[in-house]
Amino acid sequence: MDEFGLRKAVESDLQEIIRLWTQNIKTINTASDIADFIYSSRDYFFVAVSTLATLASTDEKLIGFVGGAIRRGHGHISGIAVDKECRRREVGEELIKVLEHKFRTNAFETVTLEVRKSNRSAMQFYEKQGYKPSYIVKGYYADGEDALVYAKKI
Repeated sequence: MDEFGLRKAVESDLQEIIRLWTQNIKTINTASDIADFIYSSRDYFFVAVSTLATLASTDEKLIGFVGGAIRRGHGHISGIAVDKECRRREVGEELIKVLEHKFRTNAFETVTLEVRKSNRSAMQFYEKQGYKPSYIVKGYYADGEDALVYAKKI
């Protein structure tokens, strides 16, 4: 994989964010739901892009995103996804860092997120980023699965 860069999400990223979200996050959210969320929280959406430079042009490929929101007075990570072939290359780590920085800049001291209780790899990933399990929300997901809420002081 070529190097990647991070930037704020823009409207032209919408279809690729929806593609990544629906391919990588087990959800009942529709494309319209995701688009509405992105528009309502646009200050807290960032993307990772890989650039492939050739003599003829530079093509940018969206390889990941992170989206956040403000929830009950703290920052909240609402969704994060990285293309499967780009995982374990620090894309997710850098996306979380840029969102945490944005929350810190806006004077928030805590960031939370939910993860499915069955998603062990995501739990390990978040714990490596300094997130700690806080509590369980029974039946949080539409299919009845419980969520484990993680939190981090930033």
